[in-house]
Amino acid sequence: MDISIYKLKTKFQNLLMPICRKLVDLKVTPNQITLTTVLLNIIFAGIIYKFSNFTYLFLIVPIFLFLRMALNALDGMIANKFNQKTKIGIFYNEAGDVISDTVFFYIFLRVIGINEIYNLIFIFLSALSEYIGVVAVMVDSKRHYEGPMGKSDRAFLISLLAIIYFFIGNQYFDYILILAIILLIFTIYNRIKSSLKGE
Repeated sequence: MDISIYKLKTKFQNLLMPICRKLVDLKVTPNQITLTTVLLNIIFAGIIYKFSNFTYLFLIVPIFLFLRMALNALDGMIANKFNQKTKIGIFYNEAGDVISDTVFFYIFLRVIGINEIYNLIFIFLSALSEYIGVVAVMVDSKRHYEGPMGKSDRAFLISLLAIIYFFIGNQYFDYILILAIILLIFTIYNRIKSSLKGE
């Protein structure tokens, strides 16, 4: 069961190419984008935590996470397509994603009233899935992004929860997160399986 929004990556990158070229012309580096993205995640997480009583903020979550996906795509595009890849940038990219997910998702899920245990399990498995994807490089020399609950899919899930929470509250959210946890287990399994098969 390898279904993931990540499979739309190429089409998404094609849409972003004009912006990518403009950033290259402005001498913006991939590492600058990566670090800025992490900082924005931490700041927005703090805003959500501090002003959670202003429910309209939850409608901004999908917009913010879409922006974050765009920034994540742009740093990779500039690095790979315009020959600006650096060794330290690889560390920034992988660590930045985990830091951003951990901080923002934990605070968001806590604010909307998700069971703390489910929250922590979701965060742990999210980080573990990314770790497995990186470790796979040592098995078949390829970073693995299989779903069904990859980075883009988790962003979509959080966006959906934010919209639902704004309109009807958090009813059944714990059950939704349990499903997400199960899908994360499948994700980890798929990444290990694909790596061992060299797919």
